[in-house]
Amino acid sequence: MKNLCTAIAALCFPLFAFCQDITGLWTGTMYNDSTQESTQYELFISKENGKYTGYSQTWYNENDKDFYGIKKIKVRIAKDGKVIIQDATMMENNFPVTPDKNVIQLNVLNLVNTANETILGGPFVTNRSRSYSEITGRISLKRTTATSASNLIRYLKKADRNADVTALK
Repeated sequence: MKNLCTAIAALCFPLFAFCQDITGLWTGTMYNDSTQESTQYELFISKENGKYTGYSQTWYNENDKDFYGIKKIKVRIAKDGKVIIQDATMMENNFPVTPDKNVIQLNVLNLVNTANETILGGPFVTNRSRSYSEITGRISLKRTTATSASNLIRYLKKADRNADVTALK
């Protein structure tokens, strides 16, 4: 009987992720393995008609100047419960060098609920291009309700994407 209960729990565990709410604003860091540096990273995930979409923003400071990039992202939940996030389109950036259009970031994140917070974390990888090598690292994000402090939410509101941020109102 104990083995049967264990087997049922193991088979049903990935289904719990489908019941989890991943929508909203997520803030944290993205650690780059090759440079051994962390950059600030935000995600906004929304769900409409059963499909997840969203936006991401990375930013860093170099020589007292802030650089940022905002991307539209594709979001899905894998059968094993992992949250899969992939770049779709670069919306806006002020990087000192024009980014290669062929570089796509893929995040494979675990959703973890603790008593005090909800966390998305796991590895990311970019594809190799003619100009750039593959980059790997880790992402660590916490769900937040502090939307007034979010540069990403300000961008979405300013860019008249209010329909995308209605979940926050």
